[in-house]
Amino acid sequence: MSDAKIAVIGGGSTGSAIVHDLASRGLDVTLIERGTIGSGTSGRFHGLLHSGARYAVNDPKAAEESILDNEVISKIAPHCVEDTGGVFMALKGDDQSFADKFESACKHAGIPIEQIPTEKLLQEEPFISKDVSIAFSVPDKTINSFRFITSLLLTAKSEGAKIRLGNEVIGFDVEDKAVKGVKVKNNISGEIETLKFDLVINASGAWASKILSDYLNINSIKMVLSAGTMVVVNRRFAKRVVNRLRLPSDGDIVVPYFTESIIGTTSFIVDNPDNFEVDEDDFKFLLAEGAKLIPAIKEYGMSRYFAGVRPLIAADEDTGGGSRSISRDFKIFDHGVTDGVSGILTIVGGKLSAARLMGKQISDFICDKLGVKTQSNTDKIKLLWPDLSADNLKNLSKSLLVSESLLKDILFETESKTYGDIYSPVKDLLLSKELFS
Repeated sequence: MSDAKIAVIGGGSTGSAIVHDLASRGLDVTLIERGTIGSGTSGRFHGLLHSGARYAVNDPKAAEESILDNEVISKIAPHCVEDTGGVFMALKGDDQSFADKFESACKHAGIPIEQIPTEKLLQEEPFISKDVSIAFSVPDKTINSFRFITSLLLTAKSEGAKIRLGNEVIGFDVEDKAVKGVKVKNNISGEIETLKFDLVINASGAWASKILSDYLNINSIKMVLSAGTMVVVNRRFAKRVVNRLRLPSDGDIVVPYFTESIIGTTSFIVDNPDNFEVDEDDFKFLLAEGAKLIPAIKEYGMSRYFAGVRPLIAADEDTGGGSRSISRDFKIFDHGVTDGVSGILTIVGGKLSAARLMGKQISDFICDKLGVKTQSNTDKIKLLWPDLSADNLKNLSKSLLVSESLLKDILFETESKTYGDIYSPVKDLLLSKELFS
């Protein structure tokens, strides 16, 4: 067993999954996160645990990864997942020929798919548009990312990992073109210290290239920061996740979350994941497109909105289709090979639905470098979820260095909670129905 000390920068779903995987193999690993649980992209998405069907036609590798982790995450973290099922439906006037291509691609990716008679679908989902012409059932689900990340962190701690939330990376200790440590600032106390490590993994998502550029002058990773706006409607209209049967596009999904519905998403390029504006036209567009799938949305309007930034890997070739045409696959970069700076790796791309797989693959890569023979078994380890009590809450708060109020929001989540309520800027629009005018 290696005695190497490893740091993972970024405590979203990817970083937390990496820490869990490495710790489960007995390695000495520390998570460094500038914020707290789910305070980045993982806390700002529509809550979908992908079946992979969305990507089956134009991004088959991402589709295969999604269905694999869809099944695994459902088994290891059942307290985080609702097995809603999903439906992809074409409306009258849509390209009806896409259905055959979609069904074939799903089967090729190993995604269970079944055509549903429209009459049966309308009986089961009465709020769905009567204009539905073709419908397919797929195993889409929803996942509570706050619970998922909390479970990963609690499990990793039980395996010996060290968790440092509220610690922002402000530099690296570099000797002879090798990273030897990470300089961090405690965002609560203001204390600055340098932590020594033998290997650093940059899993900071939308912030990955900025960290490399600012502190190591590494600019080899070309990323596209694709922001997406989502609107929340204060009513759950369907049991299933409702998708438009077409290539991925804006406003083509309605995700049920507790008693609410999340309509997603737009896609626009931003420069800074910490500072970007959302156009009010996005709300109008999403509500209008959502109402095509579920007409009652027009009557309810929007209660609030939120936005997150997807960290995509830029394609080598020009993508005329914008960020929608960029793969949702992930990639590992060894900067000793690509940039002549050893001791640091970066993983970018991917999605929460494939977080466990991403954690496994980069951990396999690291173990191979370190000569560690222990295999990953994160597909079998049930993630921890605590028995809840007042004393437990205090102990967990101290253990994770997370405020009790935030833990209450996560552990005692109510039906009124949904993505964006904790971190994202949200707005109540009293006259939201006027957005249709």
